[in-house]
Amino acid sequence: MLATTVNTRTLAAAALLILADQAMAGDRRYDFEVLLDTHHIGTHRFDIASRADGTDEVRSEADFVVRFLGLPVYRYRHRATERWSAGCLQYIVATTNDNGRQQEVSGGVQQGRFQLEQPTRSIARAGCVNAFAYWDPARLLMQAELLNPQSGEFERVKIAAAGEETLKVRGAAVLARRYELRGDKLVIDLWYSAAGEWLQLESRVASNQVLRYRLR
Repeated sequence: MLATTVNTRTLAAAALLILADQAMAGDRRYDFEVLLDTHHIGTHRFDIASRADGTDEVRSEADFVVRFLGLPVYRYRHRATERWSAGCLQYIVATTNDNGRQQEVSGGVQQGRFQLEQPTRSIARAGCVNAFAYWDPARLLMQAELLNPQSGEFERVKIAAAGEETLKVRGAAVLARRYELRGDKLVIDLWYSAAGEWLQLESRVASNQVLRYRLR
């Protein structure tokens, strides 16, 4: 049974931090079951398409329902489409329904600057913009600042290696490398295979509960 003290705002932020077009040769898919402690609450799927022009396009879809005594107490729905080139975000459109609270974020590169439309204001950012590209550890693990596609805010982060562990992935034991991603309001752990495949995500939410992404 889920505790009634689930902090839905923290849950949404952790989920989100969580991000394409039609499938084509060389595409990747990360299809996760999402659990709160041991309770299934939904799914989050990422489709990554590598284009002939060297760009990557990513579509993510998340749907969560948290229940108490069988009744829904929290709903979350997120959709995002991103385009990446040379390790930098070129374009994003994201919509989120956070338990009835609707948010939209969009932006793209214009005249060498990333023009971002936030929920409350528009800003322009020079240089290479990065977001929470969990699916690309070679890019993600080098970053100190990441764009949150739900809020449109830039989050300062520290990412550090935390050793190796054996995970059970789709019924098989896999040696994984764990990384800790930390920010002002973020406590996220990530696991990758030696080949760089994203295997799992965990984040602590209210009442010391664990939000976990587990590959289906």
